[in-house]
Amino acid sequence: MDGYRILESFIYNITSPLVLVDGSGKKCSANRAGEKNWSDLLLLLESVERNGLLSQQAFIQSCLKRAYPSWVAMEGALLKITPLAAGLADESEAAGLLEWQPGAGFDSGKEKLQILQEVSRAVNSSLIMEDIFEALGEVLRNHIPYQEAVIVILDNSQNGIKTLVRIFEDGDLEISGEHNAFAGYEPLVDQVLRQPFSHLYSRDALPESFLIAENAVSALVVPLVNKGVVIGLIAMSTSDEGGFYHYQEELLTEVSAQLAVAVENAKFYWQTQAQAGREFLINQLTRSIRQSLDIDIILGTAVTELGKVIGVSRCFIRYFSPDGQEKAFQYQLPGTRRLGADELSFEKAVFALRKDQPFNPFILNDIRDCPSQLATQTQLQECDIKSLAIFPILIRDALVGTITLHQCDAFRVWVMEDIELLRALAEHLGVALHQAQLFLELDQQKRALEQTLEELQQAQLYLIQSEKMAVLGQFVAGIAHEVNTPLGTMVSNNATLKVCFDKLKQLPFSADENATGPSAEQLFTSVENLLSLNKLASTRIQDIVKNLRNFARLDESELKIVDLHEGIDSTILLIQSSIDPKIRIVRNYATDLPPVQCYPGLLNQVFMNLLVNAAHAIQDVKPSPGWQPEIEIDTAYSPDADRISIAIRDTGKGIPEENMAKVFDPGFTTKGAGVGTGLGLALCYRIVEKHHGRIAVDSVVNQGTRFCVEIPARSATGTHP
Repeated sequence: MDGYRILESFIYNITSPLVLVDGSGKKCSANRAGEKNWSDLLLLLESVERNGLLSQQAFIQSCLKRAYPSWVAMEGALLKITPLAAGLADESEAAGLLEWQPGAGFDSGKEKLQILQEVSRAVNSSLIMEDIFEALGEVLRNHIPYQEAVIVILDNSQNGIKTLVRIFEDGDLEISGEHNAFAGYEPLVDQVLRQPFSHLYSRDALPESFLIAENAVSALVVPLVNKGVVIGLIAMSTSDEGGFYHYQEELLTEVSAQLAVAVENAKFYWQTQAQAGREFLINQLTRSIRQSLDIDIILGTAVTELGKVIGVSRCFIRYFSPDGQEKAFQYQLPGTRRLGADELSFEKAVFALRKDQPFNPFILNDIRDCPSQLATQTQLQECDIKSLAIFPILIRDALVGTITLHQCDAFRVWVMEDIELLRALAEHLGVALHQAQLFLELDQQKRALEQTLEELQQAQLYLIQSEKMAVLGQFVAGIAHEVNTPLGTMVSNNATLKVCFDKLKQLPFSADENATGPSAEQLFTSVENLLSLNKLASTRIQDIVKNLRNFARLDESELKIVDLHEGIDSTILLIQSSIDPKIRIVRNYATDLPPVQCYPGLLNQVFMNLLVNAAHAIQDVKPSPGWQPEIEIDTAYSPDADRISIAIRDTGKGIPEENMAKVFDPGFTTKGAGVGTGLGLALCYRIVEKHHGRIAVDSVVNQGTRFCVEIPARSATGTHP
């Protein structure tokens, strides 16, 4: 009996409607149910034609050309078209088998809508992937029985399998996150990427794939497509000889569309959460490392926090300081061997080898890929390293350090999220190091400036004392003359007193007016006169010494509350013997001038410098009719501003306009070599500035000059600013 007769005999006793068709789709033979229902089947097939598909015979013929069965869902029925293997048909009279299942498929569109609503509720009830897959597996078991279902989620590049979910017949789930399998190596994934529509496989056409159960007789594969992009697939396997039906393929296609949206929503949500988490970690780490400007504290804190955040076996931060020194900071998980500071240190060499983009991160998922010029596989294995990553720390595009991560327990694929996070952390660390370097430089500059300021203050104090001694030296002769005159009087008087007392001892006292020699009364009168002269001479010496002390104020280096008029008078008395006696000094003192809190010795030096300069300016003038050599001193008090002004005006030669801007410059003088030091007015300016005041000059050539000193009153009840 030939193959056709055997098949006809086989289907005869089957109760389901079966029809044998030839290659053109025409009926060759049928069993009883098939003959009885053939006309009804043809009427139902017309719906296929009405829906814009091929004609009945052309449609059946296209299904016969496929290597696996096709299912056509119709109203209240399902048609299965199975191509017959070569050799079964007799001279091509029979090319396929049509099996009509009147009770299969959806009873109505309403039932299908209910199923899709159930699917929608299941996949949209949560944003947690595991919950979505578990709910979907429950729905699929109720409507598309399977032995095993696999959901594949691809990464954003479509190059790798990011997540693999296996849903078993009993409802158990097995989720493999970060599967990291290359999509091109998986036949089903590759086919779906090239042909993004559903695929139905029979036993003979099943591809070799770990996505299909081992004992499966049929497989249904549907892509997950979102916005025109394949993001994964659903692969369902069954060991049922009936395989999957066409209506189940249609249902799974619509389910996949909803699942794709749900997966993308969940991915977006968790990516947003992960981004927020990464930003939080960056902010936490940034705050930690920026709480200090000490480089050692920054790097020590950063290496510990970074190691915990990334979750690695070891974390190194190496810092290459500007002075050429290198510092290393290390964090390692408990139980991980600690490496020495110089052990396996090749970070600089990594970036030195790169030419085009020297500061891209150096990533090794597998140490076997490490270039031999950096380290041998043996060296890496001795340090228990399986994967590593090195990120540069840059300041103004210059390498100042590196972040090195070691994974010792297992190989690690450094995903883009890790890389972006570490790049951001390295950037923040670079900013923190830059700020710390700037602070260190500023601190060093501050220390240098403080030392320089101290030296300048010492030099200024020395110059002030030197200038004071230089001016005092100019008046030594006058002071000596002033002291010697009363002192000589006292010496002479003492000699006369001694003679008088000697004579008083030798001569008897007599009341006779005609007696020879001085009487006692005359001698006593002479002694009284001499004592009076000595008292005047002593007072004169005391005044000179007092004026000298008031001027120098050597015993008063702190702020004192003094009478400025007293200081001006003392200065005038001190210098009066050394200036031309023709110069008239006019004092226009304010009667309401309050006591002033100041450094009296320093202000007296200002008055002396200004008075001496005025006297010298007058001495250089050639006398003319009507000209009066005069120095005028005016003091005034402004209660509103609480300020005191002291103006010293002379009728000297004046200051040329070209020199007005330089009068307070150190070293500038018009008195000639050996006469002036050029420090007097410069020191006056500094002393007035020290008192938070100001000094101004106004001059007209051949008419005179006026210096005005203005300082805060700072009365006895006031305070120093």
